[in-house]
Amino acid sequence: IGVRLVGSEMCIRDSPSPFPLASVGRPSTMEVQPGVYNFQWAGGTFEVEFRKGGIFWCRKFANDAKWEQAESTVRIDWGKYGKYELTVQPDGSLSGGVIGKPDDWRKASFARAFTPAEELLSGSAWMLHYEHGSPFRVEFHADGHFHCADYPGHHLWKLDGNKVAIEWGKYGQYDLEIDTDTRQAAGSLRGNPASWRKLEYLEPLPAFIFKANGCGHSH
Repeated sequence: IGVRLVGSEMCIRDSPSPFPLASVGRPSTMEVQPGVYNFQWAGGTFEVEFRKGGIFWCRKFANDAKWEQAESTVRIDWGKYGKYELTVQPDGSLSGGVIGKPDDWRKASFARAFTPAEELLSGSAWMLHYEHGSPFRVEFHADGHFHCADYPGHHLWKLDGNKVAIEWGKYGQYDLEIDTDTRQAAGSLRGNPASWRKLEYLEPLPAFIFKANGCGHSH
């Protein structure tokens, strides 16, 4: 990612609120719309996410990060990847740079809104029901990993519309369809509809989950 993107090494855990910004009323046209943005700097462009609740997320450079806005100013605390201050432009894009280094520029342009399935599934815990036993907890991490404490390993998930594919290694491959209204999903072992699976939503998870002994990258 390079030295220029790193900026400040201050960790967001040092303070419950990384930026002392007042809550000021502002026109809705100035508010950052949650969704996927193209984040640009001198070294290239990649996707980042402005999530609800002040969660800033980037699969490519995963870290516990936050964002918040006061009037037209947006500040991002990306932990080890730096702190940034950007201004909302008339076209809805963001422009600014590293805090304290205005020449080290950054820009962000809106790419698309989240789908309801993305908002529900990416970073969430569910109960998995199946035909031969008691339900158990599974997790869909925002970095693309599928986690289950009862059946551990390096496993992945991928969303296409409302359909989620789970690659569970020796435990099988599964395809389920999500109903965002009921917060449930239903499907089966791939190629075997009789081997059914159902998911019931439990709770949201942090976007960033540190994996001490696991995969160190996103998918």
